[in-house]
Amino acid sequence: MISVKEDGLLVRDESFVKYRRLLRRAENEGRIDGPCKCLVCGMRYLTKDESEACCRINP
Repeated sequence: MISVKEDGLLVRDESFVKYRRLLRRAENEGRIDGPCKCLVCGMRYLTKDESEACCRINP
């Protein structure tokens, strides 16, 4: 993000540490860019079983 100071200079805002940490965690768990994809929502997982159980309705 970029904000404008009073004197008209552009200043970069602080990075969102929590967002980056959560994104890194999701990548490590395979929820992003994993090899197996849920056919309903498209979320990615490391294993085929996890991807098949993603949007399954359990009675």
